[in-house]
Amino acid sequence: MLRNADPKVARIQGLPMFKNADISACKHVASVADIVEVVAGEHLIVAGQLNHEAYVVESGTAVVLVNGEEVAEISEGEMIGELGLLDRGVTTATVTTKIAMSLLVIPCNRFGQILNENPSLVLEMAKELAQRLRAMDARHY
Repeated sequence: MLRNADPKVARIQGLPMFKNADISACKHVASVADIVEVVAGEHLIVAGQLNHEAYVVESGTAVVLVNGEEVAEISEGEMIGELGLLDRGVTTATVTTKIAMSLLVIPCNRFGQILNENPSLVLEMAKELAQRLRAMDARHY
C-alpha cells in the first residue's frame, strides 16, 4: 500500500484496523477527523453512556477502567471507541486520559457514510476486533 504525505492519512493507514484499507478509504476517514488536545484526567468515554466518537491517539496515554478496575492502557497509534462506530451501543468501559493527549476524533455519524462507500473497511474492522477479543479471552482463560 502506498503511504500518503498527509499526517492524518498516514496515521489512519498506520492503525491495525485500517492497515489493509485502500488509500481512498483512509483519506475519507481522515477528512472527517478533527484534531483535539485533551488535558490529563478527562473522561473520553464513560461506561454505560452512548458514545458518538472514536479517537485515534496521536500522543499521550489513557487508561481503560471496567467496574473501577484498570484493564488496559491506551497509547500512541491506538484507537479508542471503535465499537461505537459500528453499533452505537452503550459503552462498557470508562476511558480517562492519564496524561495530556492529542487525538484524531472521528464522529460516528460521519463514519457510517464512510463504511457505506468503503464496505471493505467493515471486514478489516471485524478482523481487528476479533483479534482483540481473542487476546482478551486468552488473558482470562
